[in-house]
Amino acid sequence: MNTHLKLGLLLVSLFLSFFIGAAIFQSIEAGDRDIWYFESYYFCLTVTTTVGYGYVYPVTAGGKFFTIFYALFTIPLLVITLADIGRKLANLIGIAETKALGRVKNRHLRFLVVITMTMFSGIVVFLLIPGGIFVALEEFWSFMDGFWYAFATLSTIGFGDIMAGMSYEVGPMGSAASNVYIVAISMYTLLGLTWPATLWVLVADYLYGSKGTEQGQEEGQKTEAVAI
Repeated sequence: MNTHLKLGLLLVSLFLSFFIGAAIFQSIEAGDRDIWYFESYYFCLTVTTTVGYGYVYPVTAGGKFFTIFYALFTIPLLVITLADIGRKLANLIGIAETKALGRVKNRHLRFLVVITMTMFSGIVVFLLIPGGIFVALEEFWSFMDGFWYAFATLSTIGFGDIMAGMSYEVGPMGSAASNVYIVAISMYTLLGLTWPATLWVLVADYLYGSKGTEQGQEEGQKTEAVAI
């Protein structure tokens, strides 16, 4: 199967699991409490990404059984998707590395430069910039709050002390603006998780990849580039 088609099917399956899972979870839990659809959607996102803020959780036996089976299906799906995206991004970084650092023969120095640049770029793109955006959208949040939320989310720690989308600043819960915001948060979370996934692939390639000649490494990168 074409790798781009495979990735597209994985992403579609992932988002379908959120929307369908939210409907099922809401219908199961609705008898015991008032829960709105995109609150259930948020719950499915936190289960799949293993963030687990704890703000929304199952209270019924049916909800708990559903969560167990849902997690067993969607967590591996997310891992496979992130691994696929991480590999493609690592391949692109490898091509850029060859062009920019092709004359540097020290493999360890090249890895140090690449991992440092990838780490710094991720901090700016996925932590600092979103932190500023959250400050503008969330009531009473400081920049540190926005940065902290972004870090806790993308590291999948998910303390649950603060969570985006739970205030009325963007709009009342259940409103169109609030629903769009929740979906946007889910897209940010999935996109942001590709950053650590890429770092994992880069580190794995460094630790377990080819340790042969520079020419052999470049040939391997070119082979990977063809697979993108």
